[in-house]
Amino acid sequence: MFELKQLRYFVAVAEELNFRRAAERLHITQSPLSQTIKNLEEVLDVKLFLRNTHGVQLTRAGEVFLIEAINLLSSARQSLSLVRQADAGEAGSLHIGYSASAIFSPVFTTALATVLEKRPHLTLQLHYGNALDHLSSLRSGHLDAAVLRADIPETATKGLRKHLLGEEPLYVLIHPDHHLAQTHRLFLKDLSNERLLLQPATQQTFLRRQIECLSESAGLSLANALEVPDISSMLCFAMARIGIAVLPKSVAEISPSLVAVPLADIASNCPLILVTASESPVVVALETLIDKKCPDFSLPGKQ
Repeated sequence: MFELKQLRYFVAVAEELNFRRAAERLHITQSPLSQTIKNLEEVLDVKLFLRNTHGVQLTRAGEVFLIEAINLLSSARQSLSLVRQADAGEAGSLHIGYSASAIFSPVFTTALATVLEKRPHLTLQLHYGNALDHLSSLRSGHLDAAVLRADIPETATKGLRKHLLGEEPLYVLIHPDHHLAQTHRLFLKDLSNERLLLQPATQQTFLRRQIECLSESAGLSLANALEVPDISSMLCFAMARIGIAVLPKSVAEISPSLVAVPLADIASNCPLILVTASESPVVVALETLIDKKCPDFSLPGKQ
């Protein structure tokens, strides 16, 4: 099989149609150049050049091989560039875990957009799940980072890095014409006659568990709650007056068609955090951008 060096030498001769000029271009003497071309022709078992007293001409096989050689060299350069970019975190895949209620943080999405814009060869892979699943995937190396909306015990994140994305109080999202829309704040007990829209219990999300705990403390039954598969459907149903959604601040901020009333129950506030395990340059860049947005906060376990 031929080597990349042979291809480079062949392209130089084919473009110059002169061994002396090609050797000067390659900064070598003419003798090793001629030998390399001879070896290449033996490997291919074809004549690439016609040599005569007037100079050098490409054979038909040489003309075809020139196109292929140029493409192969270009592909080799691109492969080398991608490998080096991957080693520097500029290419490859970035795996990020999220839950439905934790992906709307403007601090996170702005930082992520900046990272991706500067790295056009980087592929983003999003993985949906709950906090416990994501923590396990971070430790196993299947995730580089995860956005979590959970008051996670220190023992659960030991050895991982944590970065604050913002505090996430809960809001009651209701139709503008609803009779509670003009209220300045609401307690869960105020929603006893309303149909609550909840994430499915089978998803085991922190938000679902949080609302269940708050409801139990408030003496509110969730028997009439409607399970909705995703956040966008929840917002759609709330706008259609099918029910009322209790969602984090970051979701409320992107739902201008609904009225967002703060939930006043104790323990309705929770930090939104980025948890990371990978030390790749791209993850470090993401962490740096996020820390610039929240420079005065230090989470236990943050390194």
